[in-house]
Amino acid sequence: MENERRILHIDMDAFFASVEQAYNPRLKGKPLIVGGRSDKQRTVVCAASYEAKALGIDSGMSTQQALRICPNAEFVCADSAKYLYVSDQISMMLKKYSPQIEQASVDEFYLDITGLDKMFGSYLDLGMQIKHEIQKRFSITGSVGISINRLMSKIASKLKKPDGMLIMQKEDISSVLKDLPINKIPGIGWSLTARLQDLSIFSFSDMGKFSADFYQKRFGKIGLWMYSVTHPEFLSESSIDWINQKPKLPKSISHSYTLPSNIYARNQVEAWIQLLAEMVSFRLRRHRLQASTVHFLLRRFDMKFIAGEKNFKEYSNDSNQLFKRALFILDKFKEKNIEVRALSLTVKKFIPAANNFLLSEAQKRFKISNAQDEINQRFGDWTLYPASICSIV
Repeated sequence: MENERRILHIDMDAFFASVEQAYNPRLKGKPLIVGGRSDKQRTVVCAASYEAKALGIDSGMSTQQALRICPNAEFVCADSAKYLYVSDQISMMLKKYSPQIEQASVDEFYLDITGLDKMFGSYLDLGMQIKHEIQKRFSITGSVGISINRLMSKIASKLKKPDGMLIMQKEDISSVLKDLPINKIPGIGWSLTARLQDLSIFSFSDMGKFSADFYQKRFGKIGLWMYSVTHPEFLSESSIDWINQKPKLPKSISHSYTLPSNIYARNQVEAWIQLLAEMVSFRLRRHRLQASTVHFLLRRFDMKFIAGEKNFKEYSNDSNQLFKRALFILDKFKEKNIEVRALSLTVKKFIPAANNFLLSEAQKRFKISNAQDEINQRFGDWTLYPASICSIV
């Protein structure tokens, strides 16, 4: 169809590690670990080069475990300012290709390129030109997907990582994605994956066998979105937002973590909950929000879920308060001595953050949290963190 919508998604390949290799050519071609902080024995892998990934090293893994896999791996401390600078430069470069661009994250961008094939020769030529310019200017690579909406273009780019490109026409989607596992579809996390698998839905083609009614009855509003995944004609999607448009506030903020191995000890479980609380509270403060509702979820060793949610009277963005609230929910679980495989902490029901504290202790906590945020933003994530999570960070 003439001028049918075309969205281009570009995802930088192993972005943090690739930027470090571009800045220091000595690191090119070597297994590289980018750590959360300078002490490589007491941090986690923020990013890994493809050479390190090939050995089984990936983000979220402790650096101790990563170095056991590859003792000779190169190690650098994450430099947020460097990655943000390169990301901004890429964003500015992409504006010349399309006036409509959306930056999804530090290393992902969407462009509305509808009709621009005539200007550049073809959508293939446009995608290749963008890839070549990024490689030439920044010495890093990116994978490009082009399709009829954001979701499909993102899936297309993921299928061709690293340094590839895929144009997925509307009529080809069903055949190209028929065997795609559901957990590879953006937006379907491990919780939804487990629920779908309980219904014998394991792949993209399996999802297409059920009606909109089926999904809505079992999953509510998100069920209609799940139906639209395999029926793109029903996916209502407006044009890409302008990059300078005021960002929308989140409806919820969450962090989850699948553990390298099962844990059982209460002190270890609490340490991971504290870490999730720190991560969630930081994002709340960054958005200048406070939350009253806390949802806490555990996945057991047998892949079954235990979850609880409570709405608290007082709004907060303090990590210690979120930690205590998650523990309150944990203690309400009827099961005791749980062997834990994964954890998730979500907050919602927001109000704008207010700094008019009645208690001096709350004011003190607010000042400490802001000082910690400033130091971590300046010198790198987890330069400062609570002593209680030393055993896992």
